Amino acid sequence: MLTIDWKERLDSDTKDYLTNKLPNEDYDFDIIFNAYPERVSGKIPSEVINFVSASIVTQLGKKHAKYVPFYLHLWDKKGEYGRSAFIVILSRLFRKAPAVYLEVLEHAMVNANPTEISSLLERVMLPVLRKDIPKFLPQVFTWNEHKDPEVRKASVNLLIKLMRRRPDVIPQIIDHFTALWLRPLGADQANHVVLFKAIRKIDPEAYSQVWSDFGHQRDPEIVEILTGTLQHWEPGIDGFVEIWTKSGNARVKKAGLSAMRMLQKKKKSKK
Repeated sequence: MLTIDWKERLDSDTKDYLTNKLPNEDYDFDIIFNAYPERVSGKIPSEVINFVSASIVTQLGKKHAKYVPFYLHLWDKKGEYGRSAFIVILSRLFRKAPAVYLEVLEHAMVNANPTEISSLLERVMLPVLRKDIPKFLPQVFTWNEHKDPEVRKASVNLLIKLMRRRPDVIPQIIDHFTALWLRPLGADQANHVVLFKAIRKIDPEAYSQVWSDFGHQRDPEIVEILTGTLQHWEPGIDGFVEIWTKSGNARVKKAGLSAMRMLQKKKKSKK
């Protein structure tokens, strides 16, 4: 835990860096915290990086947009410390000027690993998304079409986190994803299964309505998505599944038979 003395020291060193180094495009921000004596597995503790990053944002004040090249340098050139600092800084600045920092966020997503992508979306986008869904939800939907499959997967997980906090957004999300069923999904089919499993847990009525709306479909991909979400026996679903078990399409029949076995097993266990 950071002592008061070290907080004061780090604040002072941050002020010195921002006054004498950063304006001259000296982006080696490590100088702020390198003197900190304690290490965890040979590394500066994350608490220190977080504190310094928050202090940078506070002390930059309204001048923050001048230093976008600095933030990009942190992500691209300063390793683990830089990326940790970038996420903290962007999570605080994004809400101040989304139009400025959306491009910065998307720059980072290009070469982030899956864990970093998830952290970026949860810590930077989720807070603003929860507060202004109409403004930011369309942006998240665009990431569902991103060329990087990890971004697409992370965007679905972000939506699940949003639905848990704001169940009122579920109808919009359902409309968006079911509209995508008009074309082949390929590998993204798995993301749809994950999403609708989550919807079933959060809002069973909304999930049941999806079955009512699409249970008559014979498209193999839609059938596989719906049957892939089944985890419980529910009245009304087995009628759709039974029809699929008699389909002449091999994929539909296979999905239907597997789902029927599961439903019958779950139904027996409820008695």
